[in-house]
Amino acid sequence: MKDVVKKLLGQVIVSCQAYEDTPLYGAENMKIMAQSALMGGAKAIRACWAQDIKAIRTLGDFPIIGLNKVLDPNREDMDYIYITPTFESAVSVIEAGSDILAIDCTLRPERGKKELKALLKQIKDAYPDLAIMADCETLEDAVFAESTGMVDILSTTLAGIHRPLKHPDVELVKAFKEHCSLPVNAEGAIWELADLKAVMDAGADMACIGTAITRPHLITRRFINYNEELKQH
Repeated sequence: MKDVVKKLLGQVIVSCQAYEDTPLYGAENMKIMAQSALMGGAKAIRACWAQDIKAIRTLGDFPIIGLNKVLDPNREDMDYIYITPTFESAVSVIEAGSDILAIDCTLRPERGKKELKALLKQIKDAYPDLAIMADCETLEDAVFAESTGMVDILSTTLAGIHRPLKHPDVELVKAFKEHCSLPVNAEGAIWELADLKAVMDAGADMACIGTAITRPHLITRRFINYNEELKQH
């Protein structure tokens, strides 16, 4: 197990990301967000895009999980692969200062096992010491990712991509732990302290929390929507 992976065991990772259509978009804003998370005790940051990673890297020596979302404005669905989908997109965030690369390792009609394995090999050939986090949707994804021998962490990041989650997919965490041997990162729909406890009790080796900490407009919307529901009763 790589040293940078060992640093994540038992820890909470905070995902600091903002899209162009939100007020917090921008490298300096994400640097401040990451600084706040680190001040609160986070031991690692998950960040997107080279400019944000470069800015966050200036805060010190701590694990950064980097990814590169390549968004297609012509696709409103989530059936296309957008988390670090190519070698070029990987190089961009690796060179920006990522210690761990997060990559979509789902198996889909437009990219099967052969193509995914080839991409992982291309990345590992260029960066043999790099740790890779496999963002998965299903147990099948995780089993295959581990079988390649080229990833270091299995993550439930994409568990809710086709079915919105109100709570983390605890059963998927358990399945990963039962059928795989790599460390498991629980990610997605961790809103409450009880959610964090649930994934850790399920065997997660680490947990990544994003929206509940770093996306204030969605945190606000959640309370507003709940208040509207209360009014109807």
